[in-house]
Amino acid sequence: MTYSEFKSHLEKKQLSSSYLFVGSEDFLIDDCLKRIIDQVVDPDTKDFNLDVFYGNEIDAGKILDTVNAYPMLSDSRLVVVKDFQKLPASGLDLLAKYLEKPVSSTKLVLTSPKIDLRNKAFSKIKSQSVYIEFKPLYDNEVPTWIQSYLKEKNLQISHEAGILIQARVGNNLHALVNELDKIILNLAGERKIEEADVQKVVGISRNFSVFNLNDAIGNRDLNKSLTILNLMLESGESPTGIVAMITRHFVNLLKVKGAMTLKKSQNEITGLTGIPPFFIRKSKEMASNYSTPQFQHIFGSLLQADLILKTSQQSRKIALQTLLIKIINDVGTDINFKSLIS
Repeated sequence: MTYSEFKSHLEKKQLSSSYLFVGSEDFLIDDCLKRIIDQVVDPDTKDFNLDVFYGNEIDAGKILDTVNAYPMLSDSRLVVVKDFQKLPASGLDLLAKYLEKPVSSTKLVLTSPKIDLRNKAFSKIKSQSVYIEFKPLYDNEVPTWIQSYLKEKNLQISHEAGILIQARVGNNLHALVNELDKIILNLAGERKIEEADVQKVVGISRNFSVFNLNDAIGNRDLNKSLTILNLMLESGESPTGIVAMITRHFVNLLKVKGAMTLKKSQNEITGLTGIPPFFIRKSKEMASNYSTPQFQHIFGSLLQADLILKTSQQSRKIALQTLLIKIINDVGTDINFKSLIS
Protein backbone atom coordinates (compact mmCIF):
# COMPACT_ATOMS: atom_id res chain seq x y z
CA MET A 1 0.00 0.00 0.00
CA THR A 2 1.23 3.50 -0.79
CA TYR A 3 0.84 6.75 1.15
CA SER A 4 -2.05 7.86 -1.09
CA GLU A 5 -3.76 4.48 -0.82
CA PHE A 6 -3.43 4.61 2.96
CA LYS A 7 -5.20 7.97 3.08
CA SER A 8 -8.05 6.49 1.02
CA HIS A 9 -8.07 3.45 3.31
CA LEU A 10 -8.54 5.68 6.36
CA GLU A 11 -11.46 7.46 4.73
CA LYS A 12 -13.35 4.14 4.64
CA LYS A 13 -13.08 3.96 8.45
CA GLN A 14 -12.54 0.18 8.38
CA LEU A 15 -9.24 -0.04 10.20
CA SER A 16 -7.02 -3.08 10.54
CA SER A 17 -5.67 -4.30 13.87
CA SER A 18 -2.07 -3.73 12.79
CA TYR A 19 -0.14 -1.43 10.45
CA LEU A 20 3.50 -1.68 9.43
CA PHE A 21 5.07 1.60 8.26
CA VAL A 22 8.45 1.06 6.60
CA GLY A 23 10.65 3.61 4.85
CA SER A 24 12.92 6.62 5.12
CA GLU A 25 10.42 9.39 4.29
CA ASP A 26 9.84 10.54 7.87
CA PHE A 27 7.47 13.36 6.97
CA LEU A 28 4.96 10.99 5.33
CA ILE A 29 5.23 8.51 8.20
CA ASP A 30 4.57 11.27 10.75
CA ASP A 31 1.66 12.52 8.65
CA CYS A 32 0.07 9.06 8.54
CA LEU A 33 0.58 8.60 12.27
CA LYS A 34 -1.22 11.89 12.90
CA ARG A 35 -4.08 10.83 10.63
CA ILE A 36 -4.56 7.48 12.35
CA ILE A 37 -4.31 9.09 15.80
CA ASP A 38 -7.00 11.61 14.82
CA GLN A 39 -9.27 8.78 13.69
CA VAL A 40 -8.70 6.24 16.47
CA VAL A 41 -8.09 8.30 19.61
CA ASP A 42 -10.68 10.52 21.27
CA PRO A 43 -8.89 13.77 22.25
CA ASP A 44 -10.61 13.69 25.65
CA THR A 45 -9.12 10.28 26.51
CA LYS A 46 -5.81 10.60 24.65
CA ASP A 47 -3.75 10.37 27.85
CA PHE A 48 -5.26 6.96 28.58
CA ASN A 49 -5.58 5.43 25.11
CA LEU A 50 -2.49 6.49 23.17
CA ASP A 51 0.89 4.95 23.90
CA VAL A 52 4.08 5.62 21.91
CA PHE A 53 7.10 3.39 22.52
CA TYR A 54 10.59 3.11 21.01
CA GLY A 55 12.04 -0.28 20.18
CA ASN A 56 15.40 0.42 21.80
CA GLU A 57 13.83 1.67 25.04
CA ILE A 58 10.94 -0.71 25.74
CA ASP A 59 10.53 -4.31 26.78
CA ALA A 60 8.28 -6.42 24.54
CA GLY A 61 6.40 -7.56 27.64
CA LYS A 62 5.35 -3.96 28.33
CA ILE A 63 4.13 -3.62 24.74
CA LEU A 64 2.06 -6.80 25.06
CA ASP A 65 0.57 -5.65 28.38
CA THR A 66 -0.47 -2.40 26.70
CA VAL A 67 -1.97 -3.85 23.50
CA ASN A 68 -3.91 -6.42 25.53
CA ALA A 69 -5.39 -3.77 27.83
CA TYR A 70 -8.89 -2.54 27.12
CA PRO A 71 -9.39 1.17 26.34
CA MET A 72 -10.55 3.53 29.06
CA LEU A 73 -13.75 5.53 28.50
CA SER A 74 -13.48 4.82 24.77
CA ASP A 75 -14.05 2.11 22.17
CA SER A 76 -10.46 1.92 20.98
CA ARG A 77 -6.84 2.50 21.89
CA LEU A 78 -3.75 3.05 19.74
CA VAL A 79 -0.26 1.71 20.41
CA VAL A 80 2.69 2.95 18.32
CA VAL A 81 6.11 1.29 18.42
CA LYS A 82 8.73 3.35 16.58
CA ASP A 83 11.92 1.64 15.39
CA PHE A 84 10.37 -1.66 16.36
CA GLN A 85 13.16 -3.47 14.50
CA LYS A 86 15.41 -2.65 17.47
CA LEU A 87 13.48 -5.04 19.70
CA PRO A 88 15.39 -8.25 20.51
CA ALA A 89 14.54 -11.34 18.47
CA SER A 90 12.47 -12.74 21.33
CA GLY A 91 10.43 -9.51 21.42
CA LEU A 92 9.77 -9.67 17.68
CA ASP A 93 8.59 -13.26 18.06
CA LEU A 94 6.17 -12.19 20.81
CA LEU A 95 4.75 -9.44 18.58
CA ALA A 96 4.30 -11.88 15.71
CA LYS A 97 2.50 -14.29 18.02
CA TYR A 98 0.23 -11.51 19.36
CA LEU A 99 -0.78 -10.60 15.80
CA GLU A 100 -2.10 -14.13 15.25
CA LYS A 101 -5.04 -13.11 17.47
CA PRO A 102 -4.93 -9.35 18.16
CA VAL A 103 -7.27 -7.53 20.52
CA SER A 104 -10.04 -6.01 18.39
CA SER A 105 -10.21 -2.74 20.32
CA THR A 106 -6.46 -2.06 19.92
CA LYS A 107 -4.81 -0.66 16.80
CA LEU A 108 -1.07 -1.31 16.64
CA VAL A 109 1.30 0.70 14.42
CA LEU A 110 4.90 -0.47 13.98
CA THR A 111 7.41 1.79 12.23
CA SER A 112 10.89 1.10 10.90
CA PRO A 113 13.21 2.68 8.32
CA LYS A 114 14.00 -0.78 6.94
CA ILE A 115 13.31 -4.44 7.67
CA ASP A 116 14.95 -7.63 6.43
CA LEU A 117 12.15 -9.86 5.18
CA ARG A 118 14.50 -12.84 5.23
CA ASN A 119 13.99 -12.69 8.99
CA LYS A 120 11.10 -15.00 9.86
CA ALA A 121 9.62 -12.70 12.51
CA PHE A 122 9.70 -9.64 10.23
CA SER A 123 8.14 -11.63 7.41
CA LYS A 124 5.39 -12.93 9.69
CA ILE A 125 4.65 -9.47 11.12
CA LYS A 126 4.39 -8.07 7.59
CA SER A 127 1.98 -10.80 6.49
CA GLN A 128 -0.25 -10.08 9.51
CA SER A 129 -0.31 -6.30 9.06
CA VAL A 130 -1.32 -3.69 6.52
CA TYR A 131 2.05 -2.82 5.00
CA ILE A 132 2.76 0.74 3.83
CA GLU A 133 6.09 1.65 2.24
CA PHE A 134 7.33 5.23 2.51
CA LYS A 135 10.01 5.87 -0.09
CA PRO A 136 11.43 9.35 -0.77
CA LEU A 137 9.49 10.93 -3.60
CA TYR A 138 11.03 11.09 -7.06
CA ASP A 139 11.49 14.55 -8.56
CA ASN A 140 8.47 14.11 -10.81
CA GLU A 141 6.25 13.07 -7.86
CA VAL A 142 6.90 16.16 -5.75
CA PRO A 143 4.69 18.61 -7.74
CA THR A 144 1.69 16.28 -7.34
CA TRP A 145 2.40 15.99 -3.62
CA ILE A 146 2.58 19.80 -3.30
CA GLN A 147 -0.80 20.10 -5.04
CA SER A 148 -2.30 17.45 -2.75
CA TYR A 149 -0.95 19.16 0.38
CA LEU A 150 -2.46 22.48 -0.68
CA LYS A 151 -5.74 20.91 -1.81
CA GLU A 152 -6.37 19.75 1.75
CA LYS A 153 -6.14 23.41 2.74
CA ASN A 154 -8.50 24.42 -0.11
CA LEU A 155 -5.64 26.08 -1.94
CA GLN A 156 -4.14 25.76 -5.42
CA ILE A 157 -0.73 26.44 -6.92
CA SER A 158 0.19 27.36 -10.48
CA HIS A 159 2.43 25.02 -12.47
CA GLU A 160 5.19 27.63 -12.61
CA ALA A 161 5.02 28.29 -8.86
CA GLY A 162 5.22 24.57 -8.11
CA ILE A 163 8.32 24.17 -10.27
CA LEU A 164 9.99 27.20 -8.69
CA ILE A 165 9.44 26.19 -5.07
CA GLN A 166 10.70 22.67 -5.75
CA ALA A 167 13.72 24.05 -7.57
CA ARG A 168 14.56 26.44 -4.73
CA VAL A 169 13.83 24.16 -1.78
CA GLY A 170 14.43 20.66 -3.12
CA ASN A 171 12.52 17.47 -2.32
CA ASN A 172 12.75 17.55 1.48
CA LEU A 173 9.07 17.49 2.48
CA HIS A 174 9.65 19.07 5.90
CA ALA A 175 11.43 22.00 4.22
CA LEU A 176 8.76 22.27 1.51
CA VAL A 177 5.94 22.39 4.06
CA ASN A 178 7.80 25.02 6.05
CA GLU A 179 8.11 27.25 2.96
CA LEU A 180 4.56 26.54 1.75
CA ASP A 181 3.16 27.49 5.14
CA LYS A 182 5.13 30.76 5.07
CA ILE A 183 3.72 31.51 1.60
CA ILE A 184 0.19 30.75 2.81
CA LEU A 185 0.59 33.27 5.64
CA ASN A 186 1.43 35.92 3.04
CA LEU A 187 -1.40 35.16 0.60
CA ALA A 188 -3.69 37.83 2.05
CA GLY A 189 -6.86 35.89 1.33
CA GLU A 190 -5.92 34.60 -2.13
CA ARG A 191 -6.63 30.92 -2.80
CA LYS A 192 -3.95 30.27 -5.41
CA ILE A 193 -0.18 30.48 -5.08
CA GLU A 194 1.49 32.13 -8.06
CA GLU A 195 5.15 32.30 -9.07
CA ALA A 196 5.45 35.82 -7.63
CA ASP A 197 4.32 34.54 -4.21
CA VAL A 198 7.16 32.01 -4.20
CA GLN A 199 9.73 34.57 -5.34
CA LYS A 200 8.65 36.94 -2.57
CA VAL A 201 8.98 34.43 0.27
CA VAL A 202 11.32 31.59 -0.69
CA GLY A 203 15.02 32.30 -1.00
CA ILE A 204 17.48 30.30 -3.08
CA SER A 205 18.35 27.88 -0.32
CA ARG A 206 19.28 24.81 -2.32
CA ASN A 207 22.79 24.04 -3.54
CA PHE A 208 22.13 23.16 -7.15
CA SER A 209 24.32 20.89 -9.16
CA VAL A 210 24.32 19.86 -12.77
CA PHE A 211 22.91 16.52 -11.59
CA ASN A 212 19.63 18.24 -10.72
CA LEU A 213 19.67 19.85 -14.15
CA ASN A 214 20.47 16.56 -15.87
CA ASP A 215 17.51 14.89 -14.16
CA ALA A 216 15.14 17.59 -15.38
CA ILE A 217 16.56 17.45 -18.93
CA GLY A 218 16.46 13.66 -18.96
CA ASN A 219 12.79 13.79 -17.99
CA ARG A 220 12.17 16.37 -20.75
CA ASP A 221 10.81 18.91 -18.27
CA LEU A 222 11.61 22.22 -19.97
CA ASN A 223 10.19 24.59 -17.35
CA LYS A 224 12.04 22.91 -14.51
CA SER A 225 15.25 22.67 -16.56
CA LEU A 226 15.20 26.40 -17.32
CA THR A 227 14.44 27.26 -13.69
CA ILE A 228 17.36 25.19 -12.39
CA LEU A 229 19.68 26.53 -15.11
CA ASN A 230 18.88 30.14 -14.20
CA LEU A 231 19.45 29.49 -10.50
CA MET A 232 22.75 27.73 -11.21
CA LEU A 233 23.96 30.66 -13.29
CA GLU A 234 22.91 33.07 -10.54
CA SER A 235 25.03 31.08 -8.10
CA GLY A 236 28.10 31.36 -10.34
CA GLU A 237 28.27 27.99 -12.12
CA SER A 238 30.56 27.90 -15.17
CA PRO A 239 28.54 27.86 -18.46
CA THR A 240 31.15 25.71 -20.25
CA GLY A 241 31.27 23.39 -17.23
CA ILE A 242 27.49 22.97 -17.43
CA VAL A 243 27.72 22.01 -21.11
CA ALA A 244 30.54 19.55 -20.40
CA MET A 245 28.55 17.78 -17.69
CA ILE A 246 25.37 17.65 -19.79
CA THR A 247 27.46 16.11 -22.58
CA ARG A 248 28.82 13.49 -20.21
CA HIS A 249 25.28 12.76 -19.02
CA PHE A 250 24.01 12.12 -22.54
CA VAL A 251 27.05 9.99 -23.40
CA ASN A 252 26.09 7.77 -20.46
CA LEU A 253 22.42 7.74 -21.46
CA LEU A 254 23.38 6.67 -24.98
CA LYS A 255 25.47 3.85 -23.50
CA VAL A 256 22.51 2.84 -21.34
CA LYS A 257 20.21 2.86 -24.36
CA GLY A 258 22.62 0.63 -26.27
CA ALA A 259 22.93 -1.72 -23.31
CA MET A 260 19.15 -1.93 -23.02
CA THR A 261 18.93 -2.88 -26.70
CA LEU A 262 21.48 -5.65 -26.05
CA LYS A 263 19.52 -6.69 -22.93
CA LYS A 264 22.50 -6.16 -20.63
CA SER A 265 22.06 -6.75 -16.89
CA GLN A 266 22.07 -3.94 -14.33
CA ASN A 267 25.59 -4.87 -13.18
CA GLU A 268 26.83 -4.85 -16.78
CA ILE A 269 25.32 -1.40 -17.34
CA THR A 270 27.03 -0.13 -14.17
CA GLY A 271 30.35 -1.52 -15.37
CA LEU A 272 29.90 0.09 -18.78
CA THR A 273 28.83 3.55 -17.60
CA GLY A 274 30.01 3.92 -14.01
CA ILE A 275 26.44 4.80 -12.99
CA PRO A 276 25.68 3.47 -9.46
CA PRO A 277 23.20 0.54 -9.42
CA PHE A 278 20.55 2.55 -7.55
CA PHE A 279 20.48 5.14 -10.39
CA ILE A 280 20.22 2.61 -13.21
CA ARG A 281 16.42 2.50 -13.24
CA LYS A 282 16.17 6.28 -13.47
CA SER A 283 18.83 6.34 -16.21
CA LYS A 284 16.95 3.70 -18.22
CA GLU A 285 13.76 5.78 -17.96
CA MET A 286 15.62 8.88 -19.18
CA ALA A 287 17.33 7.01 -22.02
CA SER A 288 13.93 5.78 -23.17
CA ASN A 289 12.76 9.39 -23.48
CA TYR A 290 15.10 9.98 -26.44
CA SER A 291 15.39 8.12 -29.74
CA THR A 292 18.74 7.34 -31.37
CA PRO A 293 18.30 10.09 -34.02
CA GLN A 294 17.48 12.54 -31.21
CA PHE A 295 20.77 11.69 -29.51
CA GLN A 296 22.54 12.65 -32.75
CA HIS A 297 20.74 16.01 -32.72
CA ILE A 298 21.60 16.50 -29.04
CA PHE A 299 25.33 15.97 -29.49
CA GLY A 300 25.30 18.37 -32.41
CA SER A 301 23.54 21.00 -30.31
CA LEU A 302 25.96 20.48 -27.42
CA LEU A 303 29.00 20.96 -29.66
CA GLN A 304 27.43 24.06 -31.19
CA ALA A 305 26.69 25.52 -27.73
CA ASP A 306 30.24 24.82 -26.56
CA LEU A 307 31.66 26.68 -29.57
CA ILE A 308 29.30 29.62 -29.05
CA LEU A 309 30.31 29.92 -25.40
CA LYS A 310 34.01 29.84 -26.25
CA THR A 311 34.06 32.01 -29.38
CA SER A 312 30.95 34.19 -29.52
CA GLN A 313 29.81 37.38 -27.78
CA GLN A 314 26.28 35.97 -27.43
CA SER A 315 24.77 36.03 -23.93
CA ARG A 316 25.86 32.91 -22.01
CA LYS A 317 22.40 32.63 -20.48
CA ILE A 318 20.62 32.79 -23.85
CA ALA A 319 23.04 30.26 -25.36
CA LEU A 320 22.34 27.76 -22.59
CA GLN A 321 18.59 28.39 -22.59
CA THR A 322 18.56 27.81 -26.35
CA LEU A 323 20.51 24.58 -25.85
CA LEU A 324 17.95 23.23 -23.38
CA ILE A 325 15.06 24.13 -25.68
CA LYS A 326 16.77 22.32 -28.57
CA ILE A 327 17.48 19.21 -26.50
CA ILE A 328 14.07 18.88 -24.88
CA ASN A 329 11.94 19.93 -27.86
CA ASP A 330 14.17 18.11 -30.37
CA VAL A 331 14.68 21.10 -32.64
CA GLY A 332 18.40 20.53 -33.06
CA THR A 333 19.96 19.70 -36.40
CA ASP A 334 22.72 17.32 -37.38
CA ILE A 335 26.09 19.03 -37.25
CA ASN A 336 28.98 18.64 -39.66
CA PHE A 337 31.60 18.00 -36.96
CA LYS A 338 34.56 18.35 -39.36
CA SER A 339 33.49 21.84 -40.42
CA LEU A 340 33.10 22.91 -36.81
CA ILE A 341 36.58 21.88 -35.72
CA SER A 342 38.49 22.81 -38.90
